[in-house]
Amino acid sequence: MLKQGVLRWPQVAGLGISLVIAGQFSGWNYGLAGNGWTNMLLATLLMAVLCGGLALCITELSTAQPHAGGVFAYAQLAFGPFVGYLVGAACALALTIGTGAAANFLAAYMESVFGFGGWPVRIGLFMLIIGIHIVGVGEALGLTLLAGAVAAVALLAFGGAMLPHVQWGNLVPASGDLLQNASLHGIFACVPFAIWMFICLEQVSSAAEEAADPGRNMPRGILAAVGTLLLTALLVVIAAPGAAGVETVGNAADPLYAAMTHGGLYGEHDWLPLLVGSGAVCGLLATFFSVVFSASRQLYALARDGFFPAALTRTNRRGSPYVALLVLSVIGLPLTLVPPENLLLCVVLLLGSCHLVLFAAYLRLRRSQPQLARPFRLRGGPVVAVVGMGLTLIVIAACFQLELAMLSALAVVVALLVLNYLLRTGKTLENPEHV
Repeated sequence: MLKQGVLRWPQVAGLGISLVIAGQFSGWNYGLAGNGWTNMLLATLLMAVLCGGLALCITELSTAQPHAGGVFAYAQLAFGPFVGYLVGAACALALTIGTGAAANFLAAYMESVFGFGGWPVRIGLFMLIIGIHIVGVGEALGLTLLAGAVAAVALLAFGGAMLPHVQWGNLVPASGDLLQNASLHGIFACVPFAIWMFICLEQVSSAAEEAADPGRNMPRGILAAVGTLLLTALLVVIAAPGAAGVETVGNAADPLYAAMTHGGLYGEHDWLPLLVGSGAVCGLLATFFSVVFSASRQLYALARDGFFPAALTRTNRRGSPYVALLVLSVIGLPLTLVPPENLLLCVVLLLGSCHLVLFAAYLRLRRSQPQLARPFRLRGGPVVAVVGMGLTLIVIAACFQLELAMLSALAVVVALLVLNYLLRTGKTLENPEHV
């Protein structure tokens, strides 16, 4: 656990970068396929506005009312236990699905860089990460920051190496008109993939309790993280397809490594592709570790509050919720059979729904608690929230490009979660002594 009052803005920024940056190595590129580079670029800028605005809105709440429950506590505070449960359950489900996507992306990069991948790697990754958590090793901030730094250096090295080889003919029409191929439909199709490069940035607000002078260090750290992530996102969006072509990058599970090696610029054994590939593996490992940690704790917290079976609250001698971790692996490993672009859309749809509630919670708490001392007050916060809600609705709608089977499965799971809440709260009302 971190000591209170020790985090300065560079550490806050580093934490935000570490939690998000792995999404710039894989997943975002699926938006390029069939939609064009200009639409992907515009979608990237819009999603930076959305995620940066949400992070700053939640930062205002977290500095005013630090809460161990994280961002989902504000949904419950604003709208009551049912909405809080839905947000928490949707987050837990999204994180669980995210383990399958993370394993797929990791296996793809490891096969390209190190020559081995497939099912043995996916199984080994789950055994390693779940095993570490069961032993009781929690999320170490120093390790996360180190992994994020390595990943950021790898992205900057990628940009520095590839930008000189960018051919604008790969990105724009022969006329040179940047907006010629831009369309609302194309941007709409790209946004669920563009947000992958910034999603979950708002989770940094949970560091408010450990920050020194959170009213100053939290917003500074968030702004620094947004600026850094926007820079690295623009680097990969411009340099990868600009040097290797949209087709090469758009359908690759390892887009940055593919851009360097499939275009003939570098050999597979050159040191620079190996550096970028190793940085990708490092960043994705840290993200996989963090996702497993967060998902297992979310399941544990929901079970502790009586919303999920009590067995999920069981811990071992080291205090690790081993049942929740095992359940997570039982669900997550089979999900690696699903194409990663479908898993990505499911995660974005669930988290986008949470984002919509969080923006609404920000607006409601600002109006209902105007007297609350706010060490940091976001200028134009209500306007930022309204714009963010509009962009979030676009993201949610765009996620319905999912296959009908995946949407149906997701709808069934959400319906079961609602039914679970109704049954458990009804049982609690009938037997209050079992609370």
